[in-house]
Amino acid sequence: MPPADLRAEVAAALEDLCAPGAPLHVDADGATWRLHAGIATDGLAAVVTAGPPAGGKSTRLGELGYGAGWRRIDSDVFKLMLIEHDLHRGNLALPADVADLGLPDRGVVMPLEVSGLYHHESTVLADKAQEICMAARENVIIEGTLSCHGLVPHLVGDLVTHGYETLDAVLVEVPLVTALERALLRWWAERQEGGLGGRFTPAATIRGLYRTDTVTASAANAQDLVEKARAANLDARLTS
Repeated sequence: MPPADLRAEVAAALEDLCAPGAPLHVDADGATWRLHAGIATDGLAAVVTAGPPAGGKSTRLGELGYGAGWRRIDSDVFKLMLIEHDLHRGNLALPADVADLGLPDRGVVMPLEVSGLYHHESTVLADKAQEICMAARENVIIEGTLSCHGLVPHLVGDLVTHGYETLDAVLVEVPLVTALERALLRWWAERQEGGLGGRFTPAATIRGLYRTDTVTASAANAQDLVEKARAANLDARLTS
C-alpha cells in the first residue's frame, strides 16, 4: 500500500475514534476531565503528612482511607513531570561532568537520580497547585515531610483564609536506621529496573530531619500545626 494511502487509512480510523460517542472524543467516559473530577468539598477537610522520606506515609494514608475524593498534592509528582518534560525536550538538567560519569555498577547517573536539581522548582509548582486547589475549596492531601517549621503558620493561614473546617496531620515516623535503609532499598530496586531509575535521597538529607535516633523535627511541627489550627477554631487532630 502506498504511504499516502496508508496515512489516509490510519487517519480515517483515528477520525472515527475521535467522533462524538467514540472512545477518544473530548467528552468520552475516559476523558481526563471526567476521570479527575469528583474531588469532595463537603466539610472542607485537609490532610497534611509529616515524617521522613520512605517512612511509609503513603501506606498510612491508604490505611486511614484517604484516597478517592481527595486532591493529592505532592512535590515529588511535579519533580517527575519536570524530569520527563526535560527528557522529552532533550534538556535534562544534567551537568556535563556527570552525564558520562561511570558508577561502580558500570551504569551511569539516571534521570531520577538528579531529582535534587529539580527540588526548588517542583516545590514552587506544588505550592501553586495547593493555592489553586484550596481556593477552589477542594478537600486536599498535602504530602510532604513537614520538616520546615516555617510552613506551619503559612498552612494555618491558608486553611483559615479558604474556610477549611477540619485538619488531620498524619505523622509517620520510623527510626533513623530504618528510614535510611528503606530509602536505599526503594532507590536501588528502581535503579535495577532501568527506565528513569530511582529517586535518590542523600543520607545527609534524611539525617537532617532527626533530632534523636527515633524522633524527627516533623513530629514537633505536626503538633504545632494542630495546636495552631485548633487556636484558629479548626477541628484538628494529630494521627500517627
